[in-house]
Amino acid sequence: MRNRINIYSHIKVISAILIIMGIMVSGCGEAKRFEISGGDSTPPGQPEFVESKPLPGGARILFRPPTDEDLLYIEASYISEAGKKLRFPASYFTDSLDVYGFGKAGEHAIELCAVNRSGNRSKPVERTVESLEPPVVSVAKSVNVLSSFASMMVKWINVSTEPIYVWVDISYTQNGKRHDHTTVFTSYQSEARSIDSLKLYANEQVTVKVSVMDKYDNMVSAKDTAIVLLTDGMIPKEGWSLPVVGSPMGGIAQVGGMRIDAVIDGVIDIDIENYFITAQTNPWNLIINLGENYELSRIVTHQRWSGYPSTFGILDHQGNLYRGDNVLTYNLYGWDEITQSWELMSRRTITEPIVTVDSEYTMLGKAGDMAFLYPEEPKFSKPTRWFRLEAINGKYISEITLYGRKAQ
Repeated sequence: MRNRINIYSHIKVISAILIIMGIMVSGCGEAKRFEISGGDSTPPGQPEFVESKPLPGGARILFRPPTDEDLLYIEASYISEAGKKLRFPASYFTDSLDVYGFGKAGEHAIELCAVNRSGNRSKPVERTVESLEPPVVSVAKSVNVLSSFASMMVKWINVSTEPIYVWVDISYTQNGKRHDHTTVFTSYQSEARSIDSLKLYANEQVTVKVSVMDKYDNMVSAKDTAIVLLTDGMIPKEGWSLPVVGSPMGGIAQVGGMRIDAVIDGVIDIDIENYFITAQTNPWNLIINLGENYELSRIVTHQRWSGYPSTFGILDHQGNLYRGDNVLTYNLYGWDEITQSWELMSRRTITEPIVTVDSEYTMLGKAGDMAFLYPEEPKFSKPTRWFRLEAINGKYISEITLYGRKAQ
């Protein structure tokens, strides 16, 4: 019995050695295909163009490769509208490749060739392929410029997830002096971006030109327009009041907790330890009586900062900001006197910003998080005397500030 086992073991070892040797021989043969041979100057045969299928901004090319033993890859190429030669290689054992970067829909001339391991190229096969509308064009068609409060908003739709660069050129005149500014956004999706870093005056005309570019240097003019910025202002808190804890309005009860008055006292937690904390479970509602009817436009919320003043003797600039139990997602409502009900304006989720140095957290905490009440298209709300913030998560909030104008 033991002899049989030994013989069987020897057979398994010998079989394994033969398999490994076979793999090595096969691998060596395949590796030779990729060895560079400087002495060979013979070009490979031409690939056979079978057909092409249109793609957004490109085409899928089906081909049959030549039978050369030293064939390395198949390549399609063309000259872009920017004057650059773009190349798209595919492995020798495939039967198709994709070409991209066409700046418009329609027919385009391409060349298809084979390349061997010595770098020799076959005589090109010239063909015409057809492409669908490229993402850069579809994005440009979707661009919209909206007037906002002391700022402007640029929106676009990008369903391709391809990188798109949106160039926004702004011109305006202040005190007889012309100002020009360019902002460039990089985007992989549909977005709405706000431009509010300029010292733009409200009620003054601003000229806006938007262009869209892709990674192949195709640039398309998207929008050329003039807008007038909207005007709002901070609503004074002197007339504000908070309903009694637990008192209902429209079926919604006022939240309870410690230091509820801190949310409307004009003092943020970074100045001194000043924040509201509730023990209620989410969601909970904070109702504010504005004292008079206002048309609302924006909200600025401040988070709790205190709680972690230092770690191992090193000041923690972030503290609780963007973490812990701060309210980071909330719904905003105004009271409709006509329907006697709460009207949802929007939902806001605050995300943690990307900072280069920790001290920026303190700066951002002092500035607070600003949000439009109507982010899709900035505008004023219906006149309302009552405002409600519904906290979806968290139990801390330091301050609420509202912008708008007194209702006529």
